[in-house]
Amino acid sequence: SSPQTTASKPSATVRRGAHTVPARVVPRLIPPANAPLHSVTVPVLTFHRVAALPPGASALTTDLTVDPANFAAELAALHSGGYHPISQAQLFDALYRGRALPPRPLIISVDDGYVDDVKTILPALKRWHFVATFFVITGRFSIPGFMNADQVRQLDRAGMDVGDHTAHHVDLRLLTPSELTSETRGSRRVLQRTLGHFVYVFAYPFGAHNDAVISAVRRAGFTMAYTTIGGTSESTAAPLTMPRLHIGRAVTPSGLVS
Repeated sequence: SSPQTTASKPSATVRRGAHTVPARVVPRLIPPANAPLHSVTVPVLTFHRVAALPPGASALTTDLTVDPANFAAELAALHSGGYHPISQAQLFDALYRGRALPPRPLIISVDDGYVDDVKTILPALKRWHFVATFFVITGRFSIPGFMNADQVRQLDRAGMDVGDHTAHHVDLRLLTPSELTSETRGSRRVLQRTLGHFVYVFAYPFGAHNDAVISAVRRAGFTMAYTTIGGTSESTAAPLTMPRLHIGRAVTPSGLVS
C-alpha cells in the first residue's frame, strides 16, 4: 500500500498554545512504480551533538559531541569549498525524476533531537543559508536536553527537513512485531501530527536493521531510510538502506572537505 494509506492523515494546521500555525507545505516523496535503477553521488554527513563537552564524558559521548567552534568552521569550509547542502526533496527528485543537482551536493544530517539543534546548529546553518535534515526521537519531546514539540516545529518552519528516528531509540531488530510497528508507524504518526504534514525519511537507531525492520519501515510509509553504513552513492535500488558518513569530534574542517 502507498504511504498515504499506511499513516494517519496529518492535519492542515498545528496548535501551538492559543495560536494556530499553518502547516509547512512539503512535496510528496512517493516513488513511482517500477522506478528505473538510478544512483547519484551525494555524501550524507551525520552529526549528533554540537555542544561543550561535559566533564567526565565517555569515549562515545566525546566522539559524538562536536565543538561548536569547530562545527562553525566546518560549515564555513563547506561553503568555501563550493559544496551545496541539499534537501531530501532534491535528492528524491534527482533519484526518481532525473532532476539536476547543484555542484558538489551533500546532505547535512543531525541525529537524536538534542536541544543543540535549535540553539546552536540552526543559527550556524542560517549563516550560510544551508539546509539540513534532523532525525528526531518522538518519545523524548518531554525529556530535558532534547527538543520539545515546539522546537521541532521551529526547525521545520525554518525550512529544515525533519525525519523520524523512532519513538525510543532502541535496536529495532530486538523488538516484537507490535513493538516494531509502534516504533516506526506509531512514531511517524506522532511526528506528522506534530508538524502537520507527511514525513517520508527515517534513520535507523544505531544503524541497526534487518529484513524484518526494513519491511516495517516500508509498511510505515517511509520512502527513504538511512543507515550508518559508510558510502556516498544513493540509489533507487536501495532507498531504505542509504549510506551516510559519520562526522565525529576529531574531524577537522580541512579533513571534512578533503
